[in-house]
Amino acid sequence: MALNRYVLTSTVTVAAGTLATAVAGEQGSGGLAGLGNAATAVGQAGYLWPTTFISGTAIVLDPAGPLFTAIGAGNLRLFTQGVDDVGHAALAN
Repeated sequence: MALNRYVLTSTVTVAAGTLATAVAGEQGSGGLAGLGNAATAVGQAGYLWPTTFISGTAIVLDPAGPLFTAIGAGNLRLFTQGVDDVGHAALAN
């Protein structure tokens, strides 16, 4: 897994259940045996309600992962060190 830092260029809402790809017993998918199916695996398979990612937010994603696909490459740009980490409210530097 290669993680990259991105900045959201627009506000995106990921629908509930979008990332529900868990496989029971498959460690990399978050599906633990005995939790039921992907739709009932609380906190393991995906979002149980729509989740909104706000424009301008820095986020770390795996470009091969399901959340990257759900957000969409067109809504992301690479994080630029020295530009995107300037915290004018003294929160990010």
